[in-house]
Amino acid sequence: MIETDNLMIEQHSRTWQPSALCLGCVVPSLGSDMPNTIRLFVLGLMAAFALALYLDWSARRPPVVLLSDLRPATVVSHGEPSTRGNLLGIETALAPADYQAPERLSRKFAHYLEQARDAGLLNSATVVVLPEHVGTGLFAVGEKPEVLHARTLRDAMQWTALSNPWGYLHALWRNQARDDRRTEAVLRIKAPEMAAYYQHVFGELAARFGVTLVAGSIVLPEPRLEAGRLRIGKGPLQQVSLVFDPRGEVLEPIWYKDRLSRYEGRYSAPGPLPPGTTPTAAGRLAVRLGCSGAPALTAETPDLLAIPGAPAATEPCPVTLPAGSRMEVRTLGLPWNLLGSPRRPSRNDPRQPARLVNHWLAAP
Repeated sequence: MIETDNLMIEQHSRTWQPSALCLGCVVPSLGSDMPNTIRLFVLGLMAAFALALYLDWSARRPPVVLLSDLRPATVVSHGEPSTRGNLLGIETALAPADYQAPERLSRKFAHYLEQARDAGLLNSATVVVLPEHVGTGLFAVGEKPEVLHARTLRDAMQWTALSNPWGYLHALWRNQARDDRRTEAVLRIKAPEMAAYYQHVFGELAARFGVTLVAGSIVLPEPRLEAGRLRIGKGPLQQVSLVFDPRGEVLEPIWYKDRLSRYEGRYSAPGPLPPGTTPTAAGRLAVRLGCSGAPALTAETPDLLAIPGAPAATEPCPVTLPAGSRMEVRTLGLPWNLLGSPRRPSRNDPRQPARLVNHWLAAP
């Protein structure tokens, strides 16, 4: 009897399985599009939510407070004070904290200029020379904490691009096809603010301390001077320097860097050497960004030579002007390794925050 019941159950299950399978085939066929529709709806909803979060993140500019290094600088002075004036170079290590706002960068150099004034190194015939690329870091003004905390130039540019998506994509489409397209595109979209901040910060410092100021350098697209204002265009990125008089006004000409380092050439192009000099209270001044253009001065022999971005002291620039008539300013450190590989962090020496190097000009 038990064997009979088991046989009946087995036969019943055999007859049931086909019908169940057929029912399973019919039900999905009736609603075959439903799972895909739901899946696409959920994916679309998640994508819209992610896009909304990203747009909200890219629009917000949360305040960031980082501390600047304002330790006193080491003072090195050569020669005897004279009425002719002096050349004063400020060699400092800059950090992302100095680019949180234009006021922070101004405060950094005002700190050193105040120290120089207290030491009796500033007068109406003083020519102050700053390091190169002091203006290039202005791309980070007003940016996200991720930009300021980035260790490499590549990361800083990537975060800046993410927080400015539409302008970045537009600039990326129109850029000049350099090797480092990301850096070029970011500097283009930030260029209007960078140019305005650069002229305001260093023009105000020159007027505040009553000195002639060689304002390091900045990288901008097709920079030029128009009626005393720094303007930009749509051409290639170029590294330039402006000189401000003791009233804070720009002294012509604009000074271009004519030979670039390996990494600078990845996103910018060289510019022409100006044929003349800049008149100052201390004499006729020529500016060379880096050492490469120093030997070829001008048809008009300058009285003074400023070289922002000079190499190490063991490799002085080969110029004919005497040491007391030229100022070679070296960069002790720049944020995001602006002078080196975009994939490597800066290697600043915390033991040497700044140096003031002074040359008194020989009396006539």
